[in-house]
Amino acid sequence: MNKRNTPYMNDDRASIGIGAMIVFIALILVAAVASTIIIKTAEELQQRAEATGDDTRDEISGKVTIISAHIDTVAAGPPQTVTQVVVIAQMSAGSDSVIADDIAWLVICDGGASAGFDTNDIVTGGSTTLANAGTATQIATGTTINSGDTFTFDMALANCAPQVNTEIEVRIIIDGGGETYAQMSVTDMAEGSPLV
Repeated sequence: MNKRNTPYMNDDRASIGIGAMIVFIALILVAAVASTIIIKTAEELQQRAEATGDDTRDEISGKVTIISAHIDTVAAGPPQTVTQVVVIAQMSAGSDSVIADDIAWLVICDGGASAGFDTNDIVTGGSTTLANAGTATQIATGTTINSGDTFTFDMALANCAPQVNTEIEVRIIIDGGGETYAQMSVTDMAEGSPLV
């Protein structure tokens, strides 16, 4: 029998194929990790955008517009001080319906002897009426105030004692909604005088 000598050839083509396959798999893994991070970031951004949109919508769609404010009662002096203010307000156009108990007011006096603040919700804070279809009805706990409804409420001032030629800050806050800010000046101490 003839013995055949087969020379061994240096064939490295298979190792190049395995290396290419390893690099290919590594690229797929890197792409998968990168796409997971991008998708997660996009979901977080979407959730933040939706939350911001909801908060903004609540602020805009739950607001009160102050139509006017007048001095209701005055304490004899000297010096005379305002003890109660009556406010005429309206739910802003496009507002959602709001339960009256969720509307609160805050008055801040920051001038000299009159400095202080008072706060309460509109239902327990004094006489509150809802002008609906030409008739005024008392607002009770749980009453719903709709967009465009005009209502009045009293702001009794026990700790804040504004005098003539002083200013007060008024904030009307809706729980879960927006806030209305107004700066009012006391120009006259006669009952019924408007605060401007």
